[in-house]
Amino acid sequence: MDQPIHVLQIEDSPTIVQLTRSMLAESTSVEFAVESQDTLAGGITRIAKGGIDVVLLDLTLPDSEGLETFRVLHAAAPKIPVVIFTGVDDEELSLEALRQGAADYLVKAEVSAKWLARALGFAPTRTSPSTPDGKAAKKGDAAHERTIDIEKSEASPGLFLVLINDKRMVSVVAMEAMKDRLLSLVKRADSTVVRIDFSKVEYVANAAISALLSVNKKAIASDTELILGNVSPQVFEQFSSRRFDKVFRIERATAKH
Repeated sequence: MDQPIHVLQIEDSPTIVQLTRSMLAESTSVEFAVESQDTLAGGITRIAKGGIDVVLLDLTLPDSEGLETFRVLHAAAPKIPVVIFTGVDDEELSLEALRQGAADYLVKAEVSAKWLARALGFAPTRTSPSTPDGKAAKKGDAAHERTIDIEKSEASPGLFLVLINDKRMVSVVAMEAMKDRLLSLVKRADSTVVRIDFSKVEYVANAAISALLSVNKKAIASDTELILGNVSPQVFEQFSSRRFDKVFRIERATAKH
């Protein structure tokens, strides 16, 4: 196993801290070394001493509350990836956090041990710069339009095949481009089935799942069937941990021999 990932959890609940340690101890692919601080000020002081790879941040602390908690931390340590770990399930809040530079936004009650480990394991490789006004940089917007490829089936009228090209669906710019294109697709008069191929996808951010939920609602309203196909076991676990396997029609990837 490689060197451990050093995680600083900023959380004022000892119960949540202990639960987090227990969840991360289950990881067999990545080792985590976890420290904790119960205030934002204490967390910033600890980060300044060095040796922290990623921060797991609660937004409600004794000395700070809401998205301002992330803003202050991000301003103090802009190069350290921050995964928000909160009890608030809010699509707009999660998207805004990602726009402002958060590596991910996880809801405490809905995240499994494997999902948490994968989110923290990926975080050090995907920090995104922010502009001076706090908005996520949109460098390469044109490339993000190619996040998905859409093809109309010649064999089955009304069927559209969608391939997601991102391995890790964490970029807010890519997510919004994907959502806009899928919303337009499911509303088309000649669209009856939209099948999204997840074969390239390794990880789906919480906000990306929220975006797909919005597309699914529009698809139902438009009488268009939405299918998530070739979903890997890891990604399926993310959907099932939030019971979204009961919402979406999911076709799991077949095992490769």
